[in-house]
Amino acid sequence: MFMLQRTDIKLLLILAIPLILSGLVESSVGFFSTLFLAHLGQDELAAGALVNWVFATLMVVLWGVLSAVSVAVAHKHGAQDHGGVGQVFRDSLWLAVLFSIPASLLIWNLAPLLVLLGQSPAVVRLAIPYLHALSWGLLPDFAGIVLLQLLIGLGQTRTSMGYTMVWVPMNIMVNYILVFGKCGFPAFGLAGLGWGMTFSFWVTSVGLLGFLWLRPFYGQYCRLLLTLFHWGKIWELVKNGLPIGLMYCVEIAFFTVMMLCMGHLGSKTLAANQVAMQYLGLFIAVVFAIAQAITVRVSNRLGAKEPIAAHRGVSAGLLIMVVIIGVIAVAEYFGATILIGFDFNRQDPGNTQLIAQATFFLELSLVVLFTESIRFALFGALRGLKDTRFTLLVSLISFWGIALPLGYLFAYKLDLGGAGFWYGFMISSSLSVLTLFWRYRVKIEQQLRSPKTL
Repeated sequence: MFMLQRTDIKLLLILAIPLILSGLVESSVGFFSTLFLAHLGQDELAAGALVNWVFATLMVVLWGVLSAVSVAVAHKHGAQDHGGVGQVFRDSLWLAVLFSIPASLLIWNLAPLLVLLGQSPAVVRLAIPYLHALSWGLLPDFAGIVLLQLLIGLGQTRTSMGYTMVWVPMNIMVNYILVFGKCGFPAFGLAGLGWGMTFSFWVTSVGLLGFLWLRPFYGQYCRLLLTLFHWGKIWELVKNGLPIGLMYCVEIAFFTVMMLCMGHLGSKTLAANQVAMQYLGLFIAVVFAIAQAITVRVSNRLGAKEPIAAHRGVSAGLLIMVVIIGVIAVAEYFGATILIGFDFNRQDPGNTQLIAQATFFLELSLVVLFTESIRFALFGALRGLKDTRFTLLVSLISFWGIALPLGYLFAYKLDLGGAGFWYGFMISSSLSVLTLFWRYRVKIEQQLRSPKTL
């Protein structure tokens, strides 16, 4: 009865493929934003990168909390509790509104903190209009996340993909118009990125809410938006989602410190590492999408009191993850020089050492990509089991208690250079996989032995 079935793989692919496509399309926004800023100048590029890193580090906690909405919705949907789905949707939208107020004030007044952290005052002055523009877009940003999490929790990932396919081209186009002053608009420069994001968030989030309201299938959940929210349910969402957000913050902060250490080892090491991180970040979007599909499948089947089907969903997700990431890893290994050629001129003799180091880092990142794909899959399974505090603890110990100290030891004490941090990362990621696998076995066996599921 535990044997993996073809239906399990099919159902998970139906959830995962739209999410994978959405993730890859969304990653193009960052690519074009960097491209636009590079044409404005070095200082504008530095200011934009500074804002983006700090913004992501601060906001990822709130994004993580709101991502728990899909888990709650999937559980209610699996139990055929349509009223419960509507209540989760209502309370999570109110939570988005509550989050947007302090978050907007924080981003608006972030400039003094950046100066306090030792950033160039000239660069910070360029960043201020960008920060102010971004602060006006946080409410529709948070609301849009809730709307997408509702769709994902209901298994309607094609609709969420449609949203992405509208939002991304609109965002890129409006950014281009406002940054460079096209179509009769003034050139806002760096601030144009912020206003472009804000405009596209408002248009697409309001549009998606209107679409859901008018569709009979979703309308049954939207009607409850006109009722009062429940503080206890909002607090439950925060409790379930906060460990997820903190885990994301722990991981992003680790990569920030890793980049700073790479810079300490030399500009060429930093540049070579950035190439590896560029493609690792791109393919992690695929990994995250499959992990999210596993979460929804597990949550849905547990809500329906079918733990065996939930376990088979995890097995299907692991199989899909290994196959897809395996193909990506092989293609990236044999096409490494081509990928590096997008960033550096391979014909320039001055880039020979840089390209060799970047190639080595890229090869090391493939091992990390493979172990991280399994870690994310197990994390997705445990998230569906509502076991988020343990995964937060594992991430904290793995990244800050193992990867960083080992990386420092290998890089500085054993003179392995920048590769030392990748070795430390590989070891910690592998240990995390073993720990999470043990934890998943314990949790799923508890579900299988539960009298409620027999």
